[in-house]
Amino acid sequence: MAVNTYKQDEKTSDVSNFRTLVRTLGYLKEFRLKTIASIAMILVQTLIVAVLPMICEYAVDVNIANGDAAALIRTMIAGSGLVLVSWLLTLGYKRILADVTNRIVYDIRREAFDHLQTLSLFYFDSRPTGKILSRLIGDVSSLKEMFTKLITTVIPNVALVISVLVIMVKSSPALSLSAIILLPLLILSIYFITIRGFKNWMSFRHKNSNMNAYTHEAYTGIKVIQAFGAEKETIEEADRIVKDVEKAWNKAVRRADLLNFVIFWSMGIGYFILYLFAVRWLKLGQTSVGQLIAFASYIALFWEPVKSIASALNQFTNQLTSAQRVFELLDTQSILQEVPDATQLKVTSGEVEFKNITFAYPDEPDAQIIRDLNLHVNPGEMIALVGPTGAGKTTIINLIARFYDPVEGKVLIDGQDISKVTLTSLRSNIGVMTQDSFLFSGTVKENLLYGNPEATEDQMRWACTKLGLDDMIMSLPRGFDSHLEQDTLSQGQKQLIALARTLIADPRILLLDEATSAIDTRTEELVQKGMSILMKGRTSFIVAHRLSTIVRADRILVIQDKGIAESGTHSQLLSENGIYVNLYNSQFEDIT
Repeated sequence: MAVNTYKQDEKTSDVSNFRTLVRTLGYLKEFRLKTIASIAMILVQTLIVAVLPMICEYAVDVNIANGDAAALIRTMIAGSGLVLVSWLLTLGYKRILADVTNRIVYDIRREAFDHLQTLSLFYFDSRPTGKILSRLIGDVSSLKEMFTKLITTVIPNVALVISVLVIMVKSSPALSLSAIILLPLLILSIYFITIRGFKNWMSFRHKNSNMNAYTHEAYTGIKVIQAFGAEKETIEEADRIVKDVEKAWNKAVRRADLLNFVIFWSMGIGYFILYLFAVRWLKLGQTSVGQLIAFASYIALFWEPVKSIASALNQFTNQLTSAQRVFELLDTQSILQEVPDATQLKVTSGEVEFKNITFAYPDEPDAQIIRDLNLHVNPGEMIALVGPTGAGKTTIINLIARFYDPVEGKVLIDGQDISKVTLTSLRSNIGVMTQDSFLFSGTVKENLLYGNPEATEDQMRWACTKLGLDDMIMSLPRGFDSHLEQDTLSQGQKQLIALARTLIADPRILLLDEATSAIDTRTEELVQKGMSILMKGRTSFIVAHRLSTIVRADRILVIQDKGIAESGTHSQLLSENGIYVNLYNSQFEDIT
């Protein structure tokens, strides 16, 4: 299975920006009334801003020119009133949009998190956790800024530019050329600098994702780093990754900064053209002082929103890459799919059968791990899986739990094809334990009841008593209600709690993947005792490296060369002088 690491950029699907934008805007449908109300308030506020220079022109050319102080005061009061209304409208739509954008980001994050729960183990095995978190947290958060910029910056400023152009053209077509004449240059600049810069921002997102993956990996493995004295190498590697992020950022920003140069240059040319035309028209008596002042204001009102739009589009392009990464996550389909008419698995005895199973990872279909495997396991039988690393022992367990599907063949439980039953009913009948038992943040009780929340207090205490956990749990400050501090628990204690959790869940089939390999001998005795109780009357598959576990098995399967190389009891396999004997001599002969 190929695994994407922090050293490699993720591959993203080739989806047009327009489709991504349309899909993003689709989240506004649920809040259409608030969105329409806020846009209406924005348009009214924009209209007020566009009208204010006209009031200024009227005050200069009429009120001041006629020496009418009372009329000037009325005009100033009217203008002040409009400014107040504009401020209130701005305050109103920003509050509405803050609520809308927060709700949308919450919905998208919840949708992404919920969708992650449906994805198969392959998705999580094939990429670092940090890259998944980068999409779930960083990219989703970026969408909030995207909605805010779109509605509070792009829409009002586009409306303002259009309003200003209409007023300028209506007032004086000649003077309006000072703004219009450079529009083609501006549009081309926006296209080539901002829109074509999408790949640069996507590259930055990938590098940033790599950095998050490495940070998560370094934090998770901090004990190993310190144990091997690898702090210097870790810091050097982090510096290299950060430099890649910085390089990608600078490349994207340098391209974006070109737009500011074009805008400032165009703005200066616009003022030059305005005053050049104004001098000529003033000589002919066609331009009043008030109109000139108004047009100077309109030039500013034209270019300031243009700058805001350009800046917003620059950030918008960056955020659009985030949206594409989030949607790619949402569009990722699990390699495991329930059939439309999936039934509930009914386990009565626990018989398991493999029929002509061939398995390879989805991204490496030609590299078969298991080929044409046939196996029949009787109800209540204990099967031990042994063999060299990478032979496929864990793969067999994963196929029973349907963490993966075979390329060919089928797995049957009590005669039922597990690919045709619901995953919930399948896994509710299966108990899985691994070497590194994971415990959730929370109390001891919450962890114990995780697999069976309906279990009674008596059932929970019974399981802990059987495993000898009573003393350890009752020594905690609040007993079963004590919060787990995983750093203070030994691996054996974690295994015992995980085993108790499995015992309380009461599964019909057990899958134990080296569940006792990381614990001491004394703790192993407790675990073995608990396992004996747990496995009684249940079908069990155990990947084990300890002789004490293997010799108790009803049947030992030696997995090698993509299948079952040998099968039999411990004594039978020793008498055959085959592969198992070599494994036994190399791993178990010194164990007493």
